[in-house]
Amino acid sequence: MIIKLLGIEFFKLRNTRYFWVLSICFVFFLLAVPVGSKIFLDYLGSMGENISDLGIRADQLPLFDFVDIWQNLTWIYKKFSILLGFIIVISVCNEFSYGTVKQNIIDGLSRRQFLWSKIAFIVGVSLMTSLVAMTIGLIMGFLWSPVKGLPFIMKNIEFIPAYFLQLVGFQLFCLIIALLIKRSGFVLALLIFYVFVIEPIISGIISYQYDRPELADLLPVNAIGAVIPLPFTKYALMETQDYVGFGDVAVCLIYIFVFAGLSFYLITKRDLA
Repeated sequence: MIIKLLGIEFFKLRNTRYFWVLSICFVFFLLAVPVGSKIFLDYLGSMGENISDLGIRADQLPLFDFVDIWQNLTWIYKKFSILLGFIIVISVCNEFSYGTVKQNIIDGLSRRQFLWSKIAFIVGVSLMTSLVAMTIGLIMGFLWSPVKGLPFIMKNIEFIPAYFLQLVGFQLFCLIIALLIKRSGFVLALLIFYVFVIEPIISGIISYQYDRPELADLLPVNAIGAVIPLPFTKYALMETQDYVGFGDVAVCLIYIFVFAGLSFYLITKRDLA
């Protein structure tokens, strides 16, 4: 049944321009970020540039070592999750705008099955993206990592499933907003404004004015993204979390179940208009 619902969802999307444009942009960033970073660091190294006061040439930073690459890549990649969120938002809002959600129900698809098709798409895209990220990491690591033994390759690879959770959580966050508002233009503007302005401001106020950073970390985008902590401070000899924390995963999973539960509530209790 899940495969059938996933096929229905892809059938709806395959002839839409926004799906292919956003997908191509997302894949472009997946490839361009590591390659562009390597070219830029090599350029700085050729110019004799050092990193800060560490005395390390830019091209000698172990960004692509197998021990570090999984956290480095997935932390950067999670910044582009919003492109996948756009696909979910436009897909859901268009269903309401064009009345296809009602037509699906008339054609025999239950409300729950309609929502399951969206969730199956989210999980499928997240899984495929995570596998692509792992493949890119392996290629970059084999090309540029000075250590290539299996223990080094497997160390910290848990950031790949953490990235999968982050993708699922963020897209479900986008899904719940789309189900609440149902107007793609407004939802997209609100999503961008919330992710890049509202939550950072609220987080900053809670963290610095009220000195409660642990509460700021529970805000949805912060909490979902916390499964992949910032890795680059380690290169400035600062204390850095270089592992996937159990507590971070637990909070992310709670948000996933809450968003999924709220989505089912909204789709079954509210008018489909």
